Amino acid sequence: MIKVLIADDQELIRDSLKIMIQDGTIEVTATVCDGLEALEEISRRKPDVVLLDIRMGGMDGIACLKRIKDRWSEIPVIMLTTFDDEAYIFDSLRYGANGYLLKDISPKDLREAIKTVFKGGSLITPEVMKKVLRLFSELAKMNVVQRGTASIPETIQKNEMRIIRLIGTGLANKEIAGELGFSEGTVRNYISAILQKLDLRDRTQIAIFAVQNGLAGNESE
Repeated sequence: MIKVLIADDQELIRDSLKIMIQDGTIEVTATVCDGLEALEEISRRKPDVVLLDIRMGGMDGIACLKRIKDRWSEIPVIMLTTFDDEAYIFDSLRYGANGYLLKDISPKDLREAIKTVFKGGSLITPEVMKKVLRLFSELAKMNVVQRGTASIPETIQKNEMRIIRLIGTGLANKEIAGELGFSEGTVRNYISAILQKLDLRDRTQIAIFAVQNGLAGNESE
């Protein structure tokens, strides 16, 4: 049973999310209305996954996320919002969010997202990913973030480099498979190898790596 904590300042949203996700394999062990209460309940209950609203009264979701990752880095956090604002997405990922989803997500997809991060994965929709990459690219051009500093290991194969570039443009695994003529399973295997070779945590970090180093969409060898 996956134990989940929900933090949202609207009672109706909290109750709706609780009903949406409980399916016999997921149990909501606590619902709270702000970041401070979330930290107290996490300390008391040690949930397996936290669903965290971005905008809350008192301590908001971004501040709470930072505190969670500072104290309990092993607990995966999914950020939930009705706003697809790039700045919120960027801050969420910068502070270590394991997923970023809009609240109009279907119950089935939300349950799958919880199970994905519980198993050590990460989740960000292609639409949101493209916003992150666009913002990151703009910041790189303004030298707000450093770019072009990482060396590419010699062990990176040609197909792995192609996948890095396509991830950097925001394509999902299915789209990459279609672009390269691979199966989705083959793409996932390549991504696992890339993560290991680049010492990265997830495909979101691969995407940021690609943008930061001028690889996104660049087909030159």
